Amino acid sequence: MMTWKKSIDCCTWNGVTCSQYTGDVIALSLLTFPVPCYKVPSTLFTLPHLQSLSLAFNYLYDSQLPHEIGMLSNSLSHLNISDCGLTGQIPSEISLLPKLVSLDLSWNFDLKLQPHVFYNLLHNSTSLDELLLDYVNISSILPTYLDISSSMKALHLRYTTLQGKLPDNIFNLPYLEQLDLRNNINITGQLPKIYTNINIPLKWLDLSYTNLSGQIPDSIAYLKSLTYLDLLSINLSGQISDSIDHLNRYVNPNFQAFELASCKIKVFPESLRAMRKLQILDLSGNEIDGHSREIRGIELSYLDLSRNIITRPFPPSIWNMDNLQYLNMSNNRFSGVIKPGDMNFSPSVIDMGNNSFSGTISHAFILNGNQFEGKVPNCFSKCLELEVLDLGNNRLTGAFPDHLGRLPNLKVLVFRSNKFHGPIERSSSMIAHPFPSLRVLDLSQNEFGGHLPGKYFQNFDAMKNVIKDGKNGYLNLYYYNIFYYIVIVVKGQQLSFEKISKDYTIVDLSGNKFEGEIPNERCTLNSLIVLNLSNNHLNGQIPQTIGNLSEIESLDLSRNQLSGKIPQSLADITSLEVLNLSQNLLVGRIPGGTQLSTFGTSFEGNPGLCGFPLPKECKHASAPQLEVDGEDESVFTWKVVMLGYGCGTLVGLLLGYFMLSTGKPKWLNAIVDKIEQMIQRRQNKRR
Repeated sequence: MMTWKKSIDCCTWNGVTCSQYTGDVIALSLLTFPVPCYKVPSTLFTLPHLQSLSLAFNYLYDSQLPHEIGMLSNSLSHLNISDCGLTGQIPSEISLLPKLVSLDLSWNFDLKLQPHVFYNLLHNSTSLDELLLDYVNISSILPTYLDISSSMKALHLRYTTLQGKLPDNIFNLPYLEQLDLRNNINITGQLPKIYTNINIPLKWLDLSYTNLSGQIPDSIAYLKSLTYLDLLSINLSGQISDSIDHLNRYVNPNFQAFELASCKIKVFPESLRAMRKLQILDLSGNEIDGHSREIRGIELSYLDLSRNIITRPFPPSIWNMDNLQYLNMSNNRFSGVIKPGDMNFSPSVIDMGNNSFSGTISHAFILNGNQFEGKVPNCFSKCLELEVLDLGNNRLTGAFPDHLGRLPNLKVLVFRSNKFHGPIERSSSMIAHPFPSLRVLDLSQNEFGGHLPGKYFQNFDAMKNVIKDGKNGYLNLYYYNIFYYIVIVVKGQQLSFEKISKDYTIVDLSGNKFEGEIPNERCTLNSLIVLNLSNNHLNGQIPQTIGNLSEIESLDLSRNQLSGKIPQSLADITSLEVLNLSQNLLVGRIPGGTQLSTFGTSFEGNPGLCGFPLPKECKHASAPQLEVDGEDESVFTWKVVMLGYGCGTLVGLLLGYFMLSTGKPKWLNAIVDKIEQMIQRRQNKRR
């Protein structure tokens, strides 16, 4: 619209289509020419011959769809105002457009459609081929019988808060090819029967995350055109494998997506063998046991068999799937040796954790909880898009692989519970700015030694000055719904998180052999949430700069040799929820008047500490002391002493001069005589 000029014919404007016969404007497509305003212009609906209007992906936030849309009842056939931020109620005039063929108002999260308007829209739009209302709040009870355009081909109603049972004829509409009711948790009942005496063209069926129950009817085998089936996490009961395997005789060889996660399946469906063009296979969270079948799918890009009871042998054909981008075989009973030459592909995510694999590592990313040995290979430094590397709970050895610092997008690095050893130092060949995106670092339970790697800490920019946008985003592994799973140790207890916030930052170096003082570089990570340095050989004082960790929620420095007093700056951190300073050599009074008094057991094993919440009281109450570091402390102390001596001497000289000059020192003599009498009396009593 910015290129529209009044001086030239409007039919030549970008996004404008005119009739070659009458010259009337019949179509406006502003997808690539954003509307420079913040509401839907009502003047658009005054074009009497307008047949197609598309304002999708424009910035129309807090704008409402105007009632003037009813003025196009004699012409409008295509309307697309998706993903524009529309709000409020969809006007009832939307159901008075009898020529409407395609309606797309999806992805407007604050848009509402009243139930009676929804029913009228279905009933009156007799020419409707495509109805896309994903993420529009309808909150309607589904009718028993769906009275809809007989020409309907695509019905997308995911996340619309629909309720009730599926209409009896939902699977038997003569032209319906796509049905998407995903994430309507109040849709209940069983799957309706499918007529077997008619040819049903349904290709896409997504009923995932609804509250449907019962078994898949055998008649589903008659959906001969089906290429996408997603029944993920619905409440199916009994064994559904028999129903699925009726597909063997009828399955479409062009099947592309087969998603039956958490459906209580007990065996591999035989029908998979016929799906030669399968791209997505998700059978996770079932009860499949025994040996896995050979999986053949040269076009497979997504494979998830996690959380079953599958035993060896591992299907070797998987390593030859050139298009595979996501592989999750975790939490099964797979075993055997994986050799470096086995994997002939480079997917975005591999998760084979919590099995019994052994051998050395080649191209892998999440292999937590296996029996891998050897060193971390250099090949990882070439995976520039790598965001998560989890090799925890294996038998890996060698020094810290500093070549991983070259990965610009690495956010999570987990080596916990291996056999790594030696100091963590930056080599001379290391890049100038390593690990710029790192948010989670877990090197716990190894044999790393030497000083804490302060030079690395100062480059962890993703742990500094993090701006929280309040959107509660989570760390994704693959598209929008696959999250990274992590286990964090807090006060000796393992806490599991099925997903972690993008803002969550963690450093865990516990259970190693680090020594020396806590570097000040550590305290520059002001967005750090969890810090665990417990069970090492650290000494020296807790730095005063610890107070810079203003966002810290969990701090564990226990079981070291830290000495000195607890700095007041630590007591001033208001976000602290978990603290453990036990089993050190700390001394002095625990800072009072702060939330430190609520951490009852956090100070045990420090004989020199006193004050609440410990039962040991401090013997001599003293005024708060200023804390200074190093050489400044001795200089400051001598200055105070010399100042005291100087002031005392001056006062004494002035007082003596006054008494002698006035010749009246009698009052001083009287005071001295009185004190002498008191001393004499006390001595007599003792005798």
